[in-house]
Amino acid sequence: MPPRKPKFKITWWMRLRSKIRTFNTPLYLRDSIVRLRHDNRHPYFALLKLFIIHLQMPSRNWSYDYPLPEPLAPKDIADNEALFNRHHPDIFQLRYIPIWAIRDTPLRAIYRLYEVLMTREFVLLRLECEYMWRQLGRKWSLHSIPDPCDPDPVRYAMLASTVEELVRAFNWRLQHGQRRNGRNVRRSMENPWPKYDPEVTPSWTASVPPIQEEDLCELPSDMVQNGQLFLGDGGCENFIRRNFDAPTRYLYTT
Repeated sequence: MPPRKPKFKITWWMRLRSKIRTFNTPLYLRDSIVRLRHDNRHPYFALLKLFIIHLQMPSRNWSYDYPLPEPLAPKDIADNEALFNRHHPDIFQLRYIPIWAIRDTPLRAIYRLYEVLMTREFVLLRLECEYMWRQLGRKWSLHSIPDPCDPDPVRYAMLASTVEELVRAFNWRLQHGQRRNGRNVRRSMENPWPKYDPEVTPSWTASVPPIQEEDLCELPSDMVQNGQLFLGDGGCENFIRRNFDAPTRYLYTT
């Protein structure tokens, strides 16, 4: 009779090592390092910078949030996806890194949406919109987006209309049972339109004026039609009211 093989014994050290390997903090530092390795030669240093870069001096109005980058002029970002990528390096990975998302702000995201509209790479709207949808907390309520008081009339009008359209798109999602916390409500014959707390448009957008024809003189000629900023045929009421148009279908996804 052949000798029996000894049973494989799981030791306490194996159990501990397995727990250490699968342990994750709310910041998902291990997963963040994996993502940062795609675009950085020194991912640990890149992660450290996400924690400490742009820290403010302690004061009454101290905030851990990243400051708003220098906004790009419409004539510079027009059809210029390369400039968008240089202005937001690694953005496709950073959206999934918790420490970056914690320090990001909805106003910064609205400016990124404006830049995407101007590049006319409209498929990127979906990525930014989905990112904003996943962010929870009072800071990321659309009603809490502060007035940027942008001095550029084209940019200011686009920012205001984008916020208004996002409110409409988010409420459309909520109406169809989606929830920002991921706890979606299944629709049924008995409950075809689940109840929800709607997103509310911030009050400052109502006072933002439409784009004037003279504001468009520096933009490419194919972006101006009949005195209107034309980025694409979308028929969006919130956009047309401020004298520009662009597709918005990428904001309405399920």
